[in-house]
Formats: sequence, structure tokens, C-alpha cells
Amino acid sequence: MTMRPLRRAGWTMRPLVPFLAAASAVLVAIVAIAIPRVHTETNDPNDTKGVLDVRRVRLAHGKGTEVTVLTFAKWTPPAIWDRANAYVFLDTQRGPEAEYFILVRSTGPKLHASLWRDRPSRRDVFLKNVRVRRKTPDGLSVRIPITVMEFGGFRDSYTWWTVTSFTGAICRRTCIDRAPDSGALEQWRPGHSPTPTTSTSTAPPDD
Repeated sequence: MTMRPLRRAGWTMRPLVPFLAAASAVLVAIVAIAIPRVHTETNDPNDTKGVLDVRRVRLAHGKGTEVTVLTFAKWTPPAIWDRANAYVFLDTQRGPEAEYFILVRSTGPKLHASLWRDRPSRRDVFLKNVRVRRKTPDGLSVRIPITVMEFGGFRDSYTWWTVTSFTGAICRRTCIDRAPDSGALEQWRPGHSPTPTTSTSTAPPDD
């Protein structure tokens, strides 16, 4: 847009004030659209028994891509050893299933995370161990190795969701919580154009 000079013969500043205000509003809107989102997040209701009932998930970009899963209850790695797992599923091909998942489990004293290729009809393939850490006593944060994963042609984004499982006295048949409850969250790949933050996909339950 080419803006007229503020002063011309016979012009005064006052008649331009509404025009400048409107132009400023349009410019702010354009800038807001152009700035890419740096995280994707969603809340989840208190709807599952067990200590790994998810209340919030968040994907953030800092020095790498990281997913944080927060639960309603506080817990420790020893308390969930051999009882609970957390998963982050990633759809990079826009098909009916996820192509990758990250498994987070307890080894007893601490958490361990690994990246796997998800193959529904065959044995899953281990790819590499990934970083996992605890920032708070009610959650975990795991690194997503975007550069290791293969993307479909012309894919500038991917979708993801989380699943937790817990077996215990109040969850003898295994309590499973999915966040979001249906569909998936969508995130653009680093260096690509931003995309909507939600998707209607209904997939199952950088370093």
C-alpha cells in the first residue's frame, strides 16, 4: 500500500487521523498474521483415573522442538515404574495413522525416552534415544527430533497428540488418557510457513 504524504497543498493533518488509525490497525493485523506461532498447546479435562491424567500439553520451539505433558497429580519416576507410559504420536505423512511415536517410561530412578517408527502391521522400529526431563513434579518434557523424521511431499507441517497409560489399584484394566481427546494438534515444521494450530484428523488411540 502506498500512503499519501501527510501534507499536500490544501491538506491538513486532522482529516487524515481516521485514515491513519485504520491503516495502523490493518498493519498490526498483517504483522500478527505474518509472525509464526512458536508453540501449540491445549488443555484436557480431569476425566481419567490414575496419576497420569493429562491436564495440559504444549509443544514449544527453543533450541529444539519439545513437548511438555502436565498432569493433574504429582508423581515421581519410582512411583510409576512398570505401571505407566507416556507417548507422543506424530503424523508426518497426513495418513490415517501416525508414522512415529516417542515412548517415555520409568526405569525406576529416572525417566527414559526413545523415538520409534510406528508400523501397525509389523514390529515397531527403534530409531534413537531422545532427551526427557522434568521441570515440575506434575509433568515431563521430551525432545522431538524433527530432523530424523521423514515427511511427505510438500508437507510443511505435522500433526501430533499424546497418550498416557497407567495401571494400578484404581486402574486394573489400564487407564488411558488422550490429549486432545479427538483429532490432533497441527504444527508447522521449523523454517516453513505457519499453519493452523488445530486439525480435524482423527488418528487413533531438532534436535
